[in-house]
Amino acid sequence: MKNHLHTILKGLMAELGINESELARRTGIGQPVVHRICSGETDNPKVATLSPIANFFAVSIDQLFGTEPLPPDRIPGTFNPDAQGWRQIPLLSWEQVLFWPSLTQKPSPLPTVSTDIELSQHAYALTVRDTTMEPRFPEGTVLLVDPELSPSSLDFAIVHIEGQHLPNFKQVLIDGEHTILKPLNPDFKTLLLDKPHKFLGVMIQSRMDFKKKK
Repeated sequence: MKNHLHTILKGLMAELGINESELARRTGIGQPVVHRICSGETDNPKVATLSPIANFFAVSIDQLFGTEPLPPDRIPGTFNPDAQGWRQIPLLSWEQVLFWPSLTQKPSPLPTVSTDIELSQHAYALTVRDTTMEPRFPEGTVLLVDPELSPSSLDFAIVHIEGQHLPNFKQVLIDGEHTILKPLNPDFKTLLLDKPHKFLGVMIQSRMDFKKKK
């Protein structure tokens, strides 16, 4: 069976945007060893080498090799919650965002996403549900959002407009007294924000779902 180790490992690293040096620092594996694995020069490294890497990405060694598939419900960018410097934030539905953090009924437990960036206590993640922000944020992209930040012009934000069932994810443009919500997909119209509304947070980071990318 063909060895897919280097391809899978590079994909896992790309989900977070880390390079070989950062992976070596996070796992305690020597950078030259990490490089040989990523380049395909080493196709059968020792278990003692692979275990910290598999643990960091919260997968099994067989899943690293490709002899077993990655879990179908795996969230891109998910890591071992015990990894140093990482914290878990809840992955919410678009309906739940409207009531966060005071959800009256919470699934037990809420799915989570791992991150090492600084976010406020009630930060959350969302999955892009439509095509309005393509090509930069295609459907399935995971967004990390900080609800304690107010958007500045050119920020990407989550906003709920009174009368609408679900919040919007748009780029915010501020022109004097006017606030505009801009989709990145030219098939959709720019919207003047002239109705009662509430900003539910500013996007701090996005992660592509490589499993859905063709």
